Amino acid sequence: GLVSGAGFKTGLAGVAAFIGLATVWALAYSGFPYAIALKSGSPDAVQAASFMLFFPFAFLTTAFLPVNELAGWMQPIARWNPVTYFLKGMRSLLVTGWSASALEGMAVAVVVVGAAGMTLAARALKGRIEREG
Repeated sequence: GLVSGAGFKTGLAGVAAFIGLATVWALAYSGFPYAIALKSGSPDAVQAASFMLFFPFAFLTTAFLPVNELAGWMQPIARWNPVTYFLKGMRSLLVTGWSASALEGMAVAVVVVGAAGMTLAARALKGRIEREG
């Protein structure tokens, strides 16, 4: 993006925040595939189920269009989708600057997704240990 003329409104600190927040989001989201892996024990199941989980997370958001431009049935889904808030926070670092509300919304989304994913993964691990132990 930088090569093609895109820049960070937040400067070098924004670049570091962008990379750090993307890493935290990836760690938060990774709980879901881990839960599937621990529950199923099948790499194929992980790949298939992770795609089925990722697809709505990615495409039923504001990634491609603003909420008011989405089809009517998609708007409430996009408003509840945590990825929408993650994208809003990341966009703020690129386009508008340090937006406290966008970054707070993103922080809540990361915590919710991380708590849900890691809870599921921990339960799946506990179940696997009990089954095999």
